[in-house]
Amino acid sequence: MHCPKCGAKNPKDKNFCSECGCHLETGVVVIKEVAMDSYLFMESVLYLIAQGSFFRKAFAVVLQALAVIVSIAGLVAWMSVWRFAARAPFAALLGIVIFQLLFVVALYMVAHVLFIRARDITQLPDGEFFVIPIAAIALKLIGEVYASFVAVMSLAGGILIWLMRGYAFSLVKKAAPFVPRLGNGEGFVGGLLFMGGGLFAAFVGLVLTYFLAEAVLVMAESARNIKITRQIAEQYDKTTKKS
Repeated sequence: MHCPKCGAKNPKDKNFCSECGCHLETGVVVIKEVAMDSYLFMESVLYLIAQGSFFRKAFAVVLQALAVIVSIAGLVAWMSVWRFAARAPFAALLGIVIFQLLFVVALYMVAHVLFIRARDITQLPDGEFFVIPIAAIALKLIGEVYASFVAVMSLAGGILIWLMRGYAFSLVKKAAPFVPRLGNGEGFVGGLLFMGGGLFAAFVGLVLTYFLAEAVLVMAESARNIKITRQIAEQYDKTTKKS
């Protein structure tokens, strides 16, 4: 609603202009009401929260902050793993170096996915629903982060098992506790089992989260179609009664 005096745009549920204090219907300036509105700020806060752009920007900022936190926490874990290298034989040392390089790759993938999805959320168009599209992207994000990290770290853990043998499980558990650990952690077969279990878990997690994201969008689309159908039916009933 636009103010009849200054032309400023105001929310529909406002009675007075937030710029000049003019009554939006009569055009009369009422100073007392405007002064009271300036102290009672929750109406403006709720109006801001109800906007889709606010949710998109806020969620994007949270994801970007999470990417920074994950990177810092990952680097702390990465540095702590190097303590094992001091007392490791050459073959185990080679395994730890490969493990650490792949760990950095996994951290990069997770952080980059978070930044990409934050950008995608800010670019969502305005529509009837604004939380549901964000929820769908968030579900995909969970699967992408999990699959990226687990897939790379399962390969790293399998190589570490081949080269480091008995201590590999404890090292993987310390650096990547979310990676499933199959097998006994010994020998060539143990490394293959570890890799296969991690890659399978990454694939299942990705498929499951993508399915849930699409289910959310389908339900939203069904609700929109039902609403449109009801409006068409009501309009048809009104037209029939008039005729």
